[in-house]
Amino acid sequence: MPIETACPGCGRKLQVGEEHAGKQARCPLCNEIYTVPATVARATGFVAKPGVSPEPHDRAQWRMRTPEGQTYGPVGKAELDSWVAEGRVSADCMLSSDTNTNWVHADIVFPGLTEAPKTPQVAAPRNVERYIAGHRGGLILALGIISWAAFCPIFGICAWVMGSADLREMRSGRMDASGTGITQAGQIIGMLHVMLTIVVIVIFVFLILLGVGWW
Repeated sequence: MPIETACPGCGRKLQVGEEHAGKQARCPLCNEIYTVPATVARATGFVAKPGVSPEPHDRAQWRMRTPEGQTYGPVGKAELDSWVAEGRVSADCMLSSDTNTNWVHADIVFPGLTEAPKTPQVAAPRNVERYIAGHRGGLILALGIISWAAFCPIFGICAWVMGSADLREMRSGRMDASGTGITQAGQIIGMLHVMLTIVVIVIFVFLILLGVGWW
């Protein structure tokens, strides 16, 4: 069965007899001398393909050329195998040896490089609904207004404390932030009434003490 090969000089496709496998041949068109690829399997499991011939184990020196054009080597087959194991050689890299100077794709020498990597199955995240509490801005504003209308600082204290707590929850994202404005208004109204009440009480106590001192 004839061996199909290609001349490295002119690229012409040629056919030679099996008896010339692994031997040198001359291209009838450009007179380029090249090595006819063998078709037998090596003991290491490498199957020769057009453009590649097997070399004796640990004796051939290999070179690798990356897609970016950088060339590494020469190195022995054992070190080349370690490069493949480390992931330094990809299928689109080119390889050549000192006994076969034709550059061939790395996946011809190492067919395992063309195997699709197994993609780990990652479970799709479940949709987790985040509960956001409704705001109490209307209630807080009402308490602040009642504290002034009823002259009762207790309602103002409630508006102040509740407003501060709800605003903290809104900033952390656990409460509906659409009620921020009305909540702040109720808090401020209640806070002002409480502070004014404290000032009035302090003045009243001061006047009482001042009156006792006069007597």
